[in-house]
Amino acid sequence: MNISNKTLSSWLLILGAILTLVIWVGLEPAIVGDYTSPQEFLGMMGEAGDVGALLGLLGGVFFLAQIVGTVMFARQLGEGDSGAAFGNIAAILGIVLGAAIIGTNDLGLSALAAGSAGDAASAMVGAQVSYYSGASFGMLFGLTYLCLSLPMIAQASDMFQKVLGYLLGLLTLVMIISTLAGVDLGTSVIGIIVWLGLVLVLVLTGVANLRSSE
Repeated sequence: MNISNKTLSSWLLILGAILTLVIWVGLEPAIVGDYTSPQEFLGMMGEAGDVGALLGLLGGVFFLAQIVGTVMFARQLGEGDSGAAFGNIAAILGIVLGAAIIGTNDLGLSALAAGSAGDAASAMVGAQVSYYSGASFGMLFGLTYLCLSLPMIAQASDMFQKVLGYLLGLLTLVMIISTLAGVDLGTSVIGIIVWLGLVLVLVLTGVANLRSSE
């Protein structure tokens, strides 16, 4: 069975965004709890045991799947006419973001493994690096999807796709501005609205791209 890149990127966007939300907003807080420091991360994950480590792994994998879908979709737009350069820039930024996700997730899992082995000092170092290494994620994530929104708008074949592009650009602008202003949206109402909005836009974008490939 042959699956086109367009179909694959669409499903990665849809499933990646939904499953990341399920893990990070639903299962992990319910099973592990909400941690706000490296110490709490080690403590809560340690109490959750293998289930906590599995959720941490799955959350990273699903988020990476979303980014891979984003990169593939950006490359698709990069082959178009209007705004193609921004599509290619989004693909490059997405690759960098994906590499950062892999590194951060691996450090977190390595910290848990060190803690399980009784090496508390190494576990704390790994947890601290993993926890604080995401400081640039907001900006990098925002720039990736802001660049992606421009060719989405320019190459839209109907008003629905154009609206999705505008919404994506607006939501990511909020992320970028809040990062530049030093405002941590975190679990605030605005932060939750932005994240849920992004998930909805990415899922609908995947669906629209999937329908256009039929």
